Amino acid sequence: MINKRYNSTKNLLFLKAPLILLLFCCVSAKVVKELPRWITEPASKYREALYLSAVGSGSSREEAKIDAISSLSNIFRVDVYSDRRIIKVYTEKIKGEKIDIEQSMNLLTNTALKSENELINVREGDTFFNDKTGTFYVLMFINRTETEPLYLDEIEKNDRVLEEYYRFSRETDTKFEKFLYLKKAIQVASINKELRQVHQLISQMEDTPEPPITVQKLNLELSDLGRRIITDIKVIGEFPEELAGLLRKVIQETGFTTGSENVDLTIKAHLKIELLSLPRKNKFVRWRFLVDVNNAMTGSTMKTFTKEGREGHATYEAAKSRALREVKKIIMDEFYVEFNNFLNKSLVEEKI
Repeated sequence: MINKRYNSTKNLLFLKAPLILLLFCCVSAKVVKELPRWITEPASKYREALYLSAVGSGSSREEAKIDAISSLSNIFRVDVYSDRRIIKVYTEKIKGEKIDIEQSMNLLTNTALKSENELINVREGDTFFNDKTGTFYVLMFINRTETEPLYLDEIEKNDRVLEEYYRFSRETDTKFEKFLYLKKAIQVASINKELRQVHQLISQMEDTPEPPITVQKLNLELSDLGRRIITDIKVIGEFPEELAGLLRKVIQETGFTTGSENVDLTIKAHLKIELLSLPRKNKFVRWRFLVDVNNAMTGSTMKTFTKEGREGHATYEAAKSRALREVKKIIMDEFYVEFNNFLNKSLVEEKI
């Protein structure tokens, strides 16, 4: 009797096992189905033809939103044509048309997507919380139709500024003024080339206006003109050959030619390094770097560019090498900007 009841219970459990397994599988399948499709396919919620969308995830809703905005910002990563070091130097002001280079730059970075900036209307769509993993998901989207005019307006405004700069370069008589107006035009044309890329991505149509003057044409004219503006470089003190080479690079990137005859610009640099007597195991040096620039075309002189510092290492020679590395970075960054700023301010811009 007991065996019969045991066998009956055993058979019942045996029969119920597949049913339990089936129910478990159904429950598991149900959990999987509960994950919204838009988490892996944002376009299923917001059609790609009308919207730019991205999904973010995180341990909180705010973290998920930030992650989604970061994904959206990848759309704004375009080829960089402008020299970010000096673009502000050459786009300060202009008669008539105004250029807001900060606005243009913001439209090319994720700054445009930040809510407090309010350049682009980024909206929050659906949200989902997976209580099994503790993960928040947020779908953020941008309306293409609303966003496209922002870029088109900025492009058209900058194109008008570009045409004025170019017109000024054609009207002026001196090679130096021609050079600077072309330099200004190139900065605007370069930033607009980047804005055009983003506009094309957003509009997905062939309606992005062609530039009035291409960056290539402007660079060719600048290069031809730059060959006639000669810069003489003189370096004394420590590492004269290395520093002269870097200063030549600054001149070349600016667009001038180096030489010693019929000189238009003169650059004199001096690097002084002296050993410091300190009660330490390592050797320390103090360095001082000076640069003077004279512009014979305008009769102006740049305020002496001065930088100094201290470096240490196991040996005197190693400490000197560290000082040289620091000066090299300064030349290609801070001095390059200051030199271009001096050139721009040397221009007596009656038209501006």
